[in-house]
Amino acid sequence: MEIFPSVAIMVISLIVMILWFMGKRRPVYAEQKQADFTAVLLACWMIASAVFGPNFFILRFAGVFDITIERLLFIVILAYVAAGLFTGKINLLSNNSIEIAMMAFAMVCVIAMMRKGFLSIDSARFPSPWFVFITGYLFPFIVYVYAKSFIQTEEQIQILLTALFFFGIYLCLIAPLEYFQLRQYVFPRYINDPLISTLHLERARGPFLNAAFNGVAMVIGFISGMHLLPQKTGFSLTFYRAALLLFPPAVFFTLTRSVYLGFLISLFIFLIWYKTPFSKWKIVSVPVAVAVVAIFINAHRLASSDRREGGVYQVEEVQIRVALLEMSYFLFTQHPLLGIGLAQFIPVANLSYTGKVPYVVEISTPQFQHNHLMGIATELGLVGLCAYLTMIILILRRITQTFKRVPQSGFMGRNLCVIIIAVWCIYLNNNLFVEPSNALFINSVPFMFAGLIDGIYVRSLKKDTVYHQRLRPLFQYV
Repeated sequence: MEIFPSVAIMVISLIVMILWFMGKRRPVYAEQKQADFTAVLLACWMIASAVFGPNFFILRFAGVFDITIERLLFIVILAYVAAGLFTGKINLLSNNSIEIAMMAFAMVCVIAMMRKGFLSIDSARFPSPWFVFITGYLFPFIVYVYAKSFIQTEEQIQILLTALFFFGIYLCLIAPLEYFQLRQYVFPRYINDPLISTLHLERARGPFLNAAFNGVAMVIGFISGMHLLPQKTGFSLTFYRAALLLFPPAVFFTLTRSVYLGFLISLFIFLIWYKTPFSKWKIVSVPVAVAVVAIFINAHRLASSDRREGGVYQVEEVQIRVALLEMSYFLFTQHPLLGIGLAQFIPVANLSYTGKVPYVVEISTPQFQHNHLMGIATELGLVGLCAYLTMIILILRRITQTFKRVPQSGFMGRNLCVIIIAVWCIYLNNNLFVEPSNALFINSVPFMFAGLIDGIYVRSLKKDTVYHQRLRPLFQYV
């Protein structure tokens, strides 16, 4: 076992060198096959990060690291990124404002871990800072760079959206099995293992073991299917329409209010900004009328505190979140500039917090922060919060810049920007209610879309440059 790290480094280095030589001598006819493989690889890794993680299969090497399916796939992605840096496929020297913001935020995280430690003080109870950094930020940033550089064509983006859509269908199919206690039919089986994660409220938690993350993945699958729908005809069109009907009830089975809100946000964005050749109001008028009547009839149930009745008036979880915000604010005031350290909220709040602790937190410890922005402010201080907000603002700005440069219609037109802004709105909305740092899939997918849109923008600038360079000789004698 002691020689395993050296062997692993040698193997990875050999793969990188082979990819580098392949990139230098790659024939023209292989370009399309290579491009399709990069999209398939990313799609497989995204699904594996959600389903085939440590709970599904893990191979442990004592004192070294754990091997899972998604980590093996990510090694290949890392090899592609390394080869891209060697061959010039990945350019970090121009149009790199977002990458600089990512590097700045990653540096803040590393400095925080150097101050407080890279490992957890109690691995059985508290997440490791290094693990939170990898799943919450480092791997999603690498996925951003990969998508920006290697996912360039309409066919590649269709592969990714199709994977997300069918993954959403899978989540919709197992959601009622969880909700109605038919757990013997749920795959993978670890979803139903109470030793891995406590089963509560019969929520549809999916492979994430978290209803909020499961709902976000469903809504992302719904958005992907909606954008693929205009490309379908015949039986495929009928199938996609029928499959999209699975998503609304599946979203309800999560019994999570932040998911309900995210789904409504996505529908609102589609209704207002997504362009179609027909009037969307005529299509949605009947479902909206049915929904209004159903809400009116079941108003007494909506006011219930029982989630399974459809009620949203469960106040205990709201009290827990308010209490956690109070604890976060107290800890933030102690270290406002640099924070208490990455992934230190749970151990500090539960071991050394001296402020008043409401009873709802006393009976629920340990608890994640349940608000990503406040969690960053508490753990990384104002420096980390400013770096993170700068990165998010730059990404949203890049989406609006790209919206003005792409065609008004078509799969790669403005509607693509609309679905990406919808994904980011849902992601940011959900982060106001949960702590997503330990959810690799949930963090990676928005950054994958951000990489797609940034790549489209950069390539549009290059086309403009080439166009003006070709025009310049024509007018030099005018």
